[in-house]
Amino acid sequence: MSLRRFATAARGKYPLGDRVHGFVVRRALDVPEFSLTAVDLVHERTGASHLHIDRQDKNNVFSVVFKTNPPDSTGLPHILEHTTLCGSEKYPVRDPFFKMLNRSLANFMNAMTGHDYTFYPFATTNRTDFYNLMDVYLDATLNPLLSEDDFYQEGWRLEHEDTKDRASPLCFKGVVYNEMKGQMSDAGYWFWIKFQEAIYPSLHNSGGDPAKMTDLVYEDLVDFHARYYHPSNGATFTYGSLPLERHLARINEKYTRFGRRQRRQDVKQPVELRSNASLRVAGPVDPLLPRERQYKGSLTWYCGRPDDVYETFVMRLVSNLLIDGHSSPLYQELIETGRGTDFSINSGMDSMTDVNMLSVGLQGMSEETAGTLPETVRDAVQRARTAGFAREKIDAMIHQLELGRKVESASFGLNLLSSLVPGWVNRVDPLEMLKWDSVIGRFRQEYEKRGDAMFAERIDKYILGAPHFHYTMFPDEGLEKQISDEEQQRLEKKISTLDENDREVLYQRGLKLLENQSKQEDLSCLPTLSTADINRDGDSVRLNLKNTGGVELQTRVSPKTNGLTYFRSLKTVSSAELPLELVKYLPLFTDCLTNLGTKNKSMAQLEDEIKLYTGGISPTVFSHSSPDDLDTAYLKFGLNGVALNGNFERLLDLSYQLLAETDFDNHDKLSVLVKTLTSDNISAIVSSGHSYARGYSAAQLSKSAQLQQLLGGIEQVQFLNELRGLDEQNRLDEVSDALKRIQSVLLSGSNFKFAVTTDRATASTQEKLVAQYGERFQLQHAARAYEMEMQQAVQDRLVEIPAQVSFAAAVALGSSYAGDDGPALQILAQLSTFKHLHSEVREKGGAYGGGATYDALNGIFAYYSFRDPNPVRSIGTFERSMEKIVDMIESGQITPEDLGQAKLSVFQSIDAPVSVRSEGASHFNYDLDDEMKQVRRESLLDCDLHRAAIVGRKYFPRRLSNTIIGGDPGVDWTKVSLGSGE
Repeated sequence: MSLRRFATAARGKYPLGDRVHGFVVRRALDVPEFSLTAVDLVHERTGASHLHIDRQDKNNVFSVVFKTNPPDSTGLPHILEHTTLCGSEKYPVRDPFFKMLNRSLANFMNAMTGHDYTFYPFATTNRTDFYNLMDVYLDATLNPLLSEDDFYQEGWRLEHEDTKDRASPLCFKGVVYNEMKGQMSDAGYWFWIKFQEAIYPSLHNSGGDPAKMTDLVYEDLVDFHARYYHPSNGATFTYGSLPLERHLARINEKYTRFGRRQRRQDVKQPVELRSNASLRVAGPVDPLLPRERQYKGSLTWYCGRPDDVYETFVMRLVSNLLIDGHSSPLYQELIETGRGTDFSINSGMDSMTDVNMLSVGLQGMSEETAGTLPETVRDAVQRARTAGFAREKIDAMIHQLELGRKVESASFGLNLLSSLVPGWVNRVDPLEMLKWDSVIGRFRQEYEKRGDAMFAERIDKYILGAPHFHYTMFPDEGLEKQISDEEQQRLEKKISTLDENDREVLYQRGLKLLENQSKQEDLSCLPTLSTADINRDGDSVRLNLKNTGGVELQTRVSPKTNGLTYFRSLKTVSSAELPLELVKYLPLFTDCLTNLGTKNKSMAQLEDEIKLYTGGISPTVFSHSSPDDLDTAYLKFGLNGVALNGNFERLLDLSYQLLAETDFDNHDKLSVLVKTLTSDNISAIVSSGHSYARGYSAAQLSKSAQLQQLLGGIEQVQFLNELRGLDEQNRLDEVSDALKRIQSVLLSGSNFKFAVTTDRATASTQEKLVAQYGERFQLQHAARAYEMEMQQAVQDRLVEIPAQVSFAAAVALGSSYAGDDGPALQILAQLSTFKHLHSEVREKGGAYGGGATYDALNGIFAYYSFRDPNPVRSIGTFERSMEKIVDMIESGQITPEDLGQAKLSVFQSIDAPVSVRSEGASHFNYDLDDEMKQVRRESLLDCDLHRAAIVGRKYFPRRLSNTIIGGDPGVDWTKVSLGSGE
């Protein structure tokens, strides 16, 4: 049969029972609300499932999926995820996954371990690239080499601190080992994983607990792969506009060597709740928060099964009604009263394996509040059940869901895959999960018939009339030391069992691993695109630019808006308007707009209106350099939103209310907001430490980076800690005064401009409405740049936080966007990553990640490492890296083929699909027009190795700005404190 593309119903195009390359079509479903057809197939020989989503979307997606229940907490599924990507039968090279990153134009490539599944997705718009990557992914997962050396590199090993010095101490090394040490340093993750271990002891920690990981042996890895990475235990997924038939032919080719096994149906269950249960566990102490308010806790109820798609949907609505937003009863009872600073990370509905769980939790509690949490929550739920929920709230909630369906996302296929996989591996029918209109229609019918009774009945059944699981995490000052001591004792125990022969084996193994990591490989077996696959002319969007009566307006007319209008407003704020000491207040100001309310309306009322008439309103603030001059910085405030075409005027009116009428004297709400914003800053740093380190280093070199640091970096964290102090001292009037000064500046109207994206039929109407909106401001042109003095001396800085691993960055200032050297610097960043840093920082140094990036607009060349056990070593590597790369270019070790692959990796992001809402955004936000982007595109394509070497020599005698975030590694650097919780 030939699956030709023609417009017929699903069963006409994909007839049930038809056989295609070893697969049989079981079902086909048209889903017009998402403009797609879903096809469910089974592979006759192996029993493997395949789900194809036929949709006119050029961003095609593929994934292979396996059900991988972890047998213990050694991280076996996670380590296997890493080692499968370290070479396969057809591609027997070290780490083909990483090496494909610069042989492809994929806009997404990854592999992920869930709590009981592992999947390997990618997305690309290039047909050849799609099948190249499909072949690599299938061979990697089904036919991996799984060498013992790769297990030691990626998992864990005993090795000398200095691999070449047998007299240096033995220590634990390994990429996943260090990754999970970093993960366990994140207080939010610690709370979540200990919660999962408590309520789901049968599920285990799939990522791996470092304390258990060193019990894992290589043979376990090989055995786990043989049992679980089999087509009978797996599934494949394809999405997009490429034809199904060719997909199936490629997959069938890989499946022919496998037979059929009995499909594993081992779906894990949580602890049985016959009555209320409770558990207390120790958690880390956050040095930035008051010691007496560091309790966290939650209540959890079981709410049916995920395979009942409709009941699961309704319970998600119940969860939203109870805890989502300022008007929700549990927000008002738990957050606004000050019982806690924010909901806990596990709050809301979660469908894990075979059970839906609804959790309501708090962080930032006192010990007394934590103890009474069950009674407090139950009483609040009872009152909410008795009071019922207003029709307007239900309408607003459904409006949000339906409007969200209309938003055209550039990553729709990937998002769909991620939403389907957890249920798909646990017997939830993916086609049932796609029947959006059916579920919404059934809900409307039940609600019209029963009203609030449908929610009351479920609240009685699943919450008030059911047992709960009460989980409490108390702060333990000694926990960090206990973790460190446990690792040391475990290490000493391992070492105590070694004889001289064992020690020699470890030493030689370390040398062999180092030799393998340094060895040049023949990579000719790997498929690759070339620069010929990159279009010389970049995509452009037609923009209509107007200035009518002082109202500067950019209009994008698109056929893909689905009845929506997207709105942007942007003000460039100069230093003449806003002094530097107020810049750090801007992020708080943006949060206030959607948290405080106005003098006439509470935030609960405003929020309900926003949900009922719009798809959300989002204030933002950011800085960037001029495309022509790195010494010129711009500071910008924006207010963005989306609404149905007919509600656009409402969107504009609500936007103005937020900006002009927010009540900054509402100290009760302001205090709640400050406590929420300061509740989890250490976790934020631990989860993205490399970004914080890069930003902090860059701030010493560039005005725009210094502004960005004040807005969202280490200095913003320090400022938030100061705000908490002002709150505790009842000095919020000082904060209110600063916020009102900012409001006055933004309402002045100078340098304001607007943008709309809509369809042709409504463009004229929306433009007139924006012109009327602009008249509310006194629009005028004034100075735009933000002038400021930069410090002269660059310092190496250490930001100390409680973490088991560190983050390092070394930064240099490059060229402006329009400058001649920027393209070469961007290519050098890619060459540095792929030809030097991946091996040195990750494979040899043991960091979870590392490389170099180049921010073309802001001219920031940054080296970085992520979850790094050896940050000082990494800094040394960074400081020598450019000289190494230039030497490799001049000696011929870096070839024109390497250069072409570096260009491919650069264009992955440049040519990645763009969502409708983002069309024209680079011009509107950053003043980058099509001509500037095309000139730079051609410069990137034309850059040769000689040019790259010249630019590398030009920019890198310069002193790097270095930052380490983590524990003290014993360097004599300037130490930076984030503040204190005392």
